Amino acid sequence: MLITSIVSWPFFLLVVWLVTLAVVRPEWNNPAWIAPVALALAAVLAVCSVRVMSALSKLIAGPRFAGVLRTIGALLIVAFLPVAVYAGATAFGAEDSTMIADTADTMGWTPFGAPFAALAAAANGDQNIALMHLGVLGAAILFLVAVWVPIVWVSNQRIDRPVGQSMAHSGLGWFERFSARPAQVIAARQLTYWARDPRYRVALFAIPIAPIFMLLAFWIAGADLTSLALLPLPIILLLLGWSQHNDVAMDSTAIWAHVASGTRGRADRAGRLAPVLMLGVPLVLIGSSITVTVIGDWRVLPAVIGMNAAVLLVSSGVASVFSVMTPYPATRPGDSPFAQPQWSGTGSGLAQTTSMLLALLLSAPAVWVAVLAFIDVEFMQNIGALAFGIGYGALILWLGILIGGRIFDRSGPELIAVTQVFD
Repeated sequence: MLITSIVSWPFFLLVVWLVTLAVVRPEWNNPAWIAPVALALAAVLAVCSVRVMSALSKLIAGPRFAGVLRTIGALLIVAFLPVAVYAGATAFGAEDSTMIADTADTMGWTPFGAPFAALAAAANGDQNIALMHLGVLGAAILFLVAVWVPIVWVSNQRIDRPVGQSMAHSGLGWFERFSARPAQVIAARQLTYWARDPRYRVALFAIPIAPIFMLLAFWIAGADLTSLALLPLPIILLLLGWSQHNDVAMDSTAIWAHVASGTRGRADRAGRLAPVLMLGVPLVLIGSSITVTVIGDWRVLPAVIGMNAAVLLVSSGVASVFSVMTPYPATRPGDSPFAQPQWSGTGSGLAQTTSMLLALLLSAPAVWVAVLAFIDVEFMQNIGALAFGIGYGALILWLGILIGGRIFDRSGPELIAVTQVFD
């Protein structure tokens, strides 16, 4: 299996890329043997890495969690985008910046950078250093092969439970990507709602309008828009997380299924947050890199990410509590998203105002720590703001899921009664 992996289109494209590198970098051919050896070992390392990770993921995750694993992989790729943008901005920025050179030196001693570091060292006439880099590369290949063999042996001893012939294997949309567990099934259903239900699409289109009008008002007043670049993204994330504060009423036609099946409140609360987090996390990472680009100081990127992540997580945690504590009438499924049911009480205004104020209040500590990092631009202080923002936001989100889940467990029948009145 390991040997036949080279007979594939990805490996062929990799070989084309490596050969192209050898052709366009003639300085790598001194001595003549270094380029073929280093690039061949790089290709072998790629094959071994792919085989080990593929076999390990199938062994650990299996078909039940394959969709979740792919989703996490996509989020990790998005998470790498700010790092790539930062590296590009630094590489093509100030000429006296040594960060790229230091990073390249460090990466040269990892298996993935060792072949190219060996070529650079040999081109500079230091063959001993080149051999050391090749030694790191060879040791990594031997380690991967040693790990891959027992993984394949164990995989061949395990047989997945057969799936019934009557079960559908395709055409289920998001349900194909999540396992058959309560929280993940609810997450798949919520993602389907957000993709098909016009009520959610209208809300998503309306969220960016508030920061646009806010910036327009500041611009008319003569404020410096560069200094206001930090405002739009936190406002969007706050509204995105807060938009779930009445999700039980929006989902009134299906809430009975959760109560009748004995679904735990924590599973209901966690599953409903899937659309917000899957939209919000990439928005935090990509939007933060755009924000610091407008500001012109990439040193504050960690603090910006921490602040925005905290706002998203805190508002989502608050919404998880209020959606089961104070539901109010919402547009019914199938009706116009611009229609609003008649309601004689004050529940809607109170729920909206209280949930928004609480989300702002709980977001204040993370915002304050980030502002301190903006004022005193130090590496460790920015890293501390990043850690505090993510940790604090995750804590509030976890508490929101627990408290909201407890309320759901205790008042499930009452929630059904209230939502049926709305319908």
